[in-house]
Amino acid sequence: MKEETEKERLNSQEDKVNFTGKDKKTIIAMSIVAVGFSIRGGAFPGCVSATLLQIASCFIYGFGLVFLFIGMTKKTFNYNPSKVQIIRWAVTLAAIFAFSEMLHEGYLILTDQLPVKK
Repeated sequence: MKEETEKERLNSQEDKVNFTGKDKKTIIAMSIVAVGFSIRGGAFPGCVSATLLQIASCFIYGFGLVFLFIGMTKKTFNYNPSKVQIIRWAVTLAAIFAFSEMLHEGYLILTDQLPVKK
């Protein structure tokens, strides 16, 4: 019998993605928050495309920022996040981004600085 090396054991554990109930609840809740704060109003075709564009930009921002932070700090702090952790962090950042974008647009509307669409 071949003995399992430490690296092989870690790789086999890494391949198994186990979402716990807490992980699923967090991902679902943060996705709902991100989508909820991304909903835009206006005329029908424009509001749907603006909403979908905002949702896509939120999740791209979330995943991009997580991978940027991991790339910059992985060797320095010597850690290896799992796929579940990466997804949780990215979805949480997407929700934060959607909320901050909604606050920013609200401020622009409140101060009459929102640019007029042509």
